[in-house]
Amino acid sequence: MRAWAELLRLPALFTVPGDALAGAAAAGARPGRGTLLAIGSSLCLYEAGMALNDWADRDEDAVDRPHRPIPSGRVRPAAALTAAGAFTAAGLGLAFRAGRT
Repeated sequence: MRAWAELLRLPALFTVPGDALAGAAAAGARPGRGTLLAIGSSLCLYEAGMALNDWADRDEDAVDRPHRPIPSGRVRPAAALTAAGAFTAAGLGLAFRAGRT
């Protein structure tokens, strides 16, 4: 679990909801169901990006950052890529449900 938390950079997740809340405020919308779905979408897409970034950089990380979860063998590359795909699908699904507002 610790390796996945490191791969997904879980502490950085606290910065993500503010973007959707700022977007709702800029659009003049009161935060509601759509805003919560947009926040969920943003969280999923952020995590997809973290997993995909480490998957794409795995060869470079093996040389420069061998302690990272993929090069150290704590997370398999295929598992990181699968997680990125799952987070992307979930994020897109939540965005669709959030609507255009």
